[in-house]
Amino acid sequence: MVLLLLLLGIVPAHGAADCEPPDCPVVVDAIDGPVHESADSYTAVLKLRNGPVQQNVDVAYRFVDGTAKQGEDYQAAPSGKVTIKAGQKQAAVPYKVLRVTEQEKKFTLEITAVQPGQIGKRVAVFTIGGKR
Repeated sequence: MVLLLLLLGIVPAHGAADCEPPDCPVVVDAIDGPVHESADSYTAVLKLRNGPVQQNVDVAYRFVDGTAKQGEDYQAAPSGKVTIKAGQKQAAVPYKVLRVTEQEKKFTLEITAVQPGQIGKRVAVFTIGGKR
């Protein structure tokens, strides 16, 4: 059904810029983080794809261990919700890198729900340490 709507031009293809705010759908993307080379506090970014909107947008998320483990390599609320306020473009989710080793380690932040709106890029990847 979605394919038919795409072909008919009723639903724009993913990433298409066929509209101008505020007529664009509300889409939230998880933004990949930099390579962390020191133990410190950081923020993950959840960003509106089409710029600011006129209403608050609630975004639910969760952190997922990879080779980096919660409580050993990084620390964050395992899950939660942030609000992208009306007129804003993004919201920040705090986390802390606890230790950096020569071995590269990764964890992710996953968007689990957007209200009102939809999930765009669902997963952001964060890398701790490693040789570059």
